[in-house]
Amino acid sequence: MMREVLLVIHILLGIMWAGGIMFVGWGVYPVTLKMPLENQRKFLIQLMKWTHHLFTLIGSLVIFTGFLLGTVFGPIKSWEALFYSTYGHLWLTAFFLGIFALLWGIFVGYRGMMRLFLDDFVWIEAVNGNKEPLMRGLFRLTVMESMEVIGFIALVVIMVLL
Repeated sequence: MMREVLLVIHILLGIMWAGGIMFVGWGVYPVTLKMPLENQRKFLIQLMKWTHHLFTLIGSLVIFTGFLLGTVFGPIKSWEALFYSTYGHLWLTAFFLGIFALLWGIFVGYRGMMRLFLDDFVWIEAVNGNKEPLMRGLFRLTVMESMEVIGFIALVVIMVLL
């Protein structure tokens, strides 16, 4: 019974982590493009500050509950089960992929976004009519953040295989 409750919590947290990040990227961000540039910038800075901490906490809890589901409440009770079984290989791959996605979001995605959102030059240029530096920076962010989304998709595939 405890395993089932933990599994539900793990799945709900995973939906909140991946779904929340995708909602911000594909739902909230496009709406900000309709705002005046100065409002857009202020809003995005505050949004990233708030969601960064929230998604870091949720992502950490997903990884922790996944660890518990595989070990304490799961079949991985020995090094042999971890390294010499299909389940162990898939679980280990998912575990490290989850850590990679979380660390990527913390140290690459968030920092890249804040660097761009706090860069006075690109925003002043955009207000003055030269949106090229800002658009180039936003495109780089999109490419950079796609790594996190690819990680989420890979995690879902692995979870189905488990």
